[in-house]
Amino acid sequence: MSAEQVRATRAAPLRMLTASALGPYAGHAMSTWGDLDEFQHFLPRLLELLILEELDGLFHAESLMSRIAINWRDWGQPEQEAITAVVGAWWRHALNHHPRDINIMTMIEVIADRLELALAPYLAEWESNATEAAALHMAWLMHDFTLSVAHNAEWYALLDNWITGPAPAAILEQAFFSASSPEAAQKLSDALETHRIWSQPHNYSE
Repeated sequence: MSAEQVRATRAAPLRMLTASALGPYAGHAMSTWGDLDEFQHFLPRLLELLILEELDGLFHAESLMSRIAINWRDWGQPEQEAITAVVGAWWRHALNHHPRDINIMTMIEVIADRLELALAPYLAEWESNATEAAALHMAWLMHDFTLSVAHNAEWYALLDNWITGPAPAAILEQAFFSASSPEAAQKLSDALETHRIWSQPHNYSE
């Protein structure tokens, strides 16, 4: 995409810009093409396409959020509030749809690690979501979290404590008894068993 193409794209109404039109720019914004002003101009549409998974999910999630994370706390208050609102909408949309291109652990890392937002409100929102999709995300996390690399970040300690507590089990149990298919029920049942094992007290002196 040339500078002329970027300028022509900028002249088009944002809602008219498709993922195929913005995808090349999204992968190189501010590094190869354009400046911060152009990035902020296209960002609302880029984030909309990301939430709807019309962009290549994982690649563009990491690319866009890395670019935002660099200096979004230096942006004006309205821009910061807009980013926070979009992330909240993205989180809710993800919880209500399963499967997703971007897994739930990647989203948690974007929220808590990249953007350094408080994780607790997002976990509370998960607890209040009664959809099967939210429970299937939990079932996935129950198995993926064991493979995650632990570190000393405060948000990770919070997640570690939360995932072995009562809330995830409640999410899984509620969905299990109204599962839409035997396959979904099995995933939820397996995740409940994993949670049961994690929640048992361990005697390390034996």
